[in-house]
Amino acid sequence: MRTLKITVLTITLLFAFRPLFSQSDSVGLYTMDSLFSFRSPKGYVPSLFHNLGVQATAPVHFKTKEWIFTGAAVGITFLLIENDNKIEKWAVNQNEQYSWVHLASPEVTKFGATYGGIALGGIAVLSAAFKHKKGVETSLLATQALITSGIWIRLLKLAAGRERPYSSTATGSERGKQWYGPLPLYDKTFVDRKALEAFDSFPSGHTDVAFSIATVFAEQYNDTPVVPIISYSIATLVGLSRLTEHQHWSSDVFVSSIIGYACGKQVVNHFKKMQATHQTSASLKRKTKTTFSLIQYGNQVGITMKW
Repeated sequence: MRTLKITVLTITLLFAFRPLFSQSDSVGLYTMDSLFSFRSPKGYVPSLFHNLGVQATAPVHFKTKEWIFTGAAVGITFLLIENDNKIEKWAVNQNEQYSWVHLASPEVTKFGATYGGIALGGIAVLSAAFKHKKGVETSLLATQALITSGIWIRLLKLAAGRERPYSSTATGSERGKQWYGPLPLYDKTFVDRKALEAFDSFPSGHTDVAFSIATVFAEQYNDTPVVPIISYSIATLVGLSRLTEHQHWSSDVFVSSIIGYACGKQVVNHFKKMQATHQTSASLKRKTKTTFSLIQYGNQVGITMKW
């Protein structure tokens, strides 16, 4: 729910400032007639649904490289699950042992929620105000990455029903071993005895938000090395803060970072492909444009045609 609230707030800001977005020479998501079109594939909503469909069916189109990457990610996830208790104890000890970690961690973790939403909305508004087309495009793409990845995160949370570290500590259950799955959520007598945190640990929503935004900005501004470095550094710190804040297991954080990265990457790749197609089409139209003009030679008048 945190992810959806952030994205709704950001999109509301963008719609409120939409008169600032009109530029006749803009392409893709930045153009008024495309951004708010429900029919053009360049429109925000059509491209959002396209991205959702591509992500949902991605495994069907996996090639060897993608399967190797997926297999490695699954293997690392299971390895982390086996060591979640040890890693969680280490992270909590850092928070208790070092005052700077104790002070910084609660603020850093907000970049995966409130701060991240405010920053994204601020970048969108400022980019529109100063007519920085790429900044607005990037902000819009980030909201698409947030929405799509947020859906997968929510579905996984419902399916896994994993207990959070602080919840399992409070109830005295075997730490890190409680995976209730989706069925207990429909058992009212069971739900009444358990708080929400008993079911929504896996994966981490904050980490997903951080990596979704970071990946979009890193991909869009990959020609400026400092942007990817800063983006992924902040996202990584958010993931670590979820451990030191006693909110998530290491496997929760890892899976979320993969989902956020994958969704952000797919959204940007689709946009760049759409942009390239538009530019190629415009170039061909310019080359094949036919013009007529009158010429006069002495007392004779004629017509020339160029194409």
